[in-house]
Amino acid sequence: MDNMNHTIEVMTDYDQELLDELVQLEVDSFGIGGLNKWHLVPMINHGKVFVIYDDNKPIGLAETMRDFENPELVYLFGFLIHKEYRNQGLGTKLMEYILEQLKEEGFRELELTVAPDNQPAYHLYKNKFGFKEEDYRKKEYGRDEPRLVMKVDL
Repeated sequence: MDNMNHTIEVMTDYDQELLDELVQLEVDSFGIGGLNKWHLVPMINHGKVFVIYDDNKPIGLAETMRDFENPELVYLFGFLIHKEYRNQGLGTKLMEYILEQLKEEGFRELELTVAPDNQPAYHLYKNKFGFKEEDYRKKEYGRDEPRLVMKVDL
């Protein structure tokens, strides 16, 4: 990655323009499964949303939430890099930042789900960060929506 203008921030504030850009990133990556403003705002206010920028343009984001049953566990709700910026090490950079932040805050584990056929994401999680498969859920979001549950110690 040659461009040193990539920065990562934890969102604490937003304006309508930024919110619209983040929602569009979600829709572009996840279609109807992407977060809209009614979901993203509570995630910003009550979870933790990480945004990676190219200069001042948001190009990726990740949303996390604490698990109520296990307060040392964080669930990675969404993780994306805009398609034009993939394969440049930015997903790795974003994940490194997230893991470091969560570890500094005293969390012990990060869990996520990934579509079994999403090989780029699976490779990032398993081969670059050591996530281990914990479970296979055949109908995570209803009919024909299987997910692998993966977890890593922080």
